[in-house]
Amino acid sequence: ADADQQRGEFVLCVEGRAEAVEATAEVERLLGILLEELPVSQAVGLARRITGIRRNRLYAIAMRLAAGQGDDGPQDDKPA
Repeated sequence: ADADQQRGEFVLCVEGRAEAVEATAEVERLLGILLEELPVSQAVGLARRITGIRRNRLYAIAMRLAAGQGDDGPQDDKPA
């Protein structure tokens, strides 16, 4: 019924895979441990070699952790 759709053409936009899978608690834990002992650049470099995650993604997580924004609030005696 729509005259614009009678041409037989449609455009479909598909979003790429979200990187949320990469930002797991384990990656944050790894970076947290490395940041306790190393400067940010070295911690990110090692985490990249261990996980294969892109450097800029790891750097953003590391900067958030270094700024003390890595947790989601108080934790109730959760094991490390």
